[in-house]
Amino acid sequence: MIEFSEIKIADHSGFCSGVRHALDLAEQAVQDGKGPVYTWGPLVHNPRVIEDLKEKGIEPLTDLEGVPPGLLIIRAHGAPPEVFEEARQRGFTIIDGTCPSVRRCQRKAAQLVQEGKDVVVVGKRGHPEVVGICGWSGYKAVVVENPTEGQQLHFTKPVGVLAQTTQREENFQEVVAVLRDRAPELEVYPTICGATRLRQEAALELAKEVDAMVVIGAHTSSNTMELVKLCRQTGVPVYHIESAAELCREWLHNKDKIGVIAGASTPDVTIEEVIKVMMDYQRSEGQNIEDMYASTLRTIQEGEIISGKVVRIDNDEVLVDIGYKSEGIIPFHELTDKQISSPEDVVTVGDEINVYVMKVENSEGNPLLSKRRADHEQAWTELAEAYEAGRIIEGEVLQVVKGGLIIFVGLRGFLPASQVGLRYEPNLEKYVGQTLRVRVIELDRSRNKVIVSQKVVLEEELAAKRAALWEELAEDQVRKGKVTKLTDFGAFVDLGGIEGLVHISELSWARVKHPSEVVQEGDEIEVMVLGVDRERERVSLGLKQVLPDPWEGVGEKYPVGSIQEGTVTHLVSFGAFVQLEPGVEGLVHISQLANHRVAEASEVVQVGQEVKVKVLDVNERDRRISLSIKEVAEEEAQEEYTDYSDYQGEETTGSGITIGEVLGELLEEREAEEAEDNEE
Repeated sequence: MIEFSEIKIADHSGFCSGVRHALDLAEQAVQDGKGPVYTWGPLVHNPRVIEDLKEKGIEPLTDLEGVPPGLLIIRAHGAPPEVFEEARQRGFTIIDGTCPSVRRCQRKAAQLVQEGKDVVVVGKRGHPEVVGICGWSGYKAVVVENPTEGQQLHFTKPVGVLAQTTQREENFQEVVAVLRDRAPELEVYPTICGATRLRQEAALELAKEVDAMVVIGAHTSSNTMELVKLCRQTGVPVYHIESAAELCREWLHNKDKIGVIAGASTPDVTIEEVIKVMMDYQRSEGQNIEDMYASTLRTIQEGEIISGKVVRIDNDEVLVDIGYKSEGIIPFHELTDKQISSPEDVVTVGDEINVYVMKVENSEGNPLLSKRRADHEQAWTELAEAYEAGRIIEGEVLQVVKGGLIIFVGLRGFLPASQVGLRYEPNLEKYVGQTLRVRVIELDRSRNKVIVSQKVVLEEELAAKRAALWEELAEDQVRKGKVTKLTDFGAFVDLGGIEGLVHISELSWARVKHPSEVVQEGDEIEVMVLGVDRERERVSLGLKQVLPDPWEGVGEKYPVGSIQEGTVTHLVSFGAFVQLEPGVEGLVHISQLANHRVAEASEVVQVGQEVKVKVLDVNERDRRISLSIKEVAEEEAQEEYTDYSDYQGEETTGSGITIGEVLGELLEEREAEEAEDNEE
């Protein structure tokens, strides 16, 4: 007969937080309706859940080729890095649902390889989580399933040992013991998930108290199989089922106490169905079903944190089913530290949440609960982990206070003004409502003190960006940048983490007195890399090199013998420079300024004066043009004289210029050319 008196459900049964989070991401993705939703492999090892997801339009993938891009959810087991890369290249939007415990294991595997160490992963070969961890090690990790396999290995380098997060602690420690004699140095990282460890401990303790154990979970689930092995170690009969349909009445005959535990991939509905079938068996045997059900209810005590499901939302409170004889109540002010207008800003009906038991029963017999305090406890744990690991976290800026910002990172933290940006930020109001990436720099729970910094995150990212940019920079590259500072000698341009200098001589083909004539601070411009000095961390840039060269075809624009108009830009001891167009200047030698001897160019022309000049010579290669003001004047005088002579009917006479004057002018021209070369 079936006469058991009690069904005991182990603590920590059912979905773990990692699996639940991945499922929540999938559900939310479907609700958002932003395109087809896929998962990388089955989201959980449970056929019922997978079928339910398919009915909602969520398809599991093992190959991305030929699949229309959409939202790709990485399951809690994680995935190798090449999956992320291929998905991005094919246009998928990635939603990473990797369990935090698995992600830590992946990062540690990558770090150990970078440090030149061998990596051993204790776990089930071919399991998706283990495959992902090996991928992050560059597939250099060795997978060991048991101590026997470990005895076959020998290492010459230091070894880091990791655990599949669902490993049995006993098996992991046995493998570690074997490896200690097979490596010169062994670093052990017990990466078994805390929730997995608690679940396994609960299963073992419960198996010692009951006459039979029913383990619920998929037959392909690694963590469920570990629960089965643990329970069987106690000698109690253990029955592994995937659903209530597999439960046999005969298993319960002559059993007084039945223990039930469910793997991390088992939904609550399956657990409930198994319990119901057991109770139906008992009903058919005449047992008091109400008493049986009462024995399955949770016992609670003040100060503990438990999970529950939101079943109703009122204006001033939220009702939560915590498996107790009556629903728990969360007062409005115990929902969150944030300012909200409605409970719906925090929770919705059906949400699975953690709550803190403030009082077992109020005057009406309902437990009094607090989500805010439960979140605090979880936040302190997560902040401590983030602080120890130096991990970046995200937080929403709530308000500006004296000296900085209040930021919500699971609880209220302080972001000093000096830690907001790379430079002093005069306007902190703009950050209110923004989500910032920060790092915990000081944590003291006894003083309720949490101080974070965005500056250290920005500095690290800038350093990484600078390092990558130094590797990329090469001469003759054309890059975009932003003008950050103007000086008398040039303009500084930020290339994306590295500043380079555009010397004033490289700003324009034309003469520039100050950089502000060409660019302004904040301008987005293209520049050419002229030189890279990595040892001194200096970059020389040019702006004029990316602009049209006005000297191209200058010989055709200003042919020898032509008369042109220009502006005097510069006076020197040997003559005057005249600009024909921006970037194109020619020299009027001092001997070509006037038809009489000139001691200083300023005797004839002034800077800014508009003059007519005759082109004497053009040298495009050396960017030189020789000009004459004197010959223009002589030609004009000759034309006037010719006109006058024609009018008078008289013949012209010789010029009257002596050989000495001609030779003198030639010597002066030679001296001026040498002086011009020296100045350049």
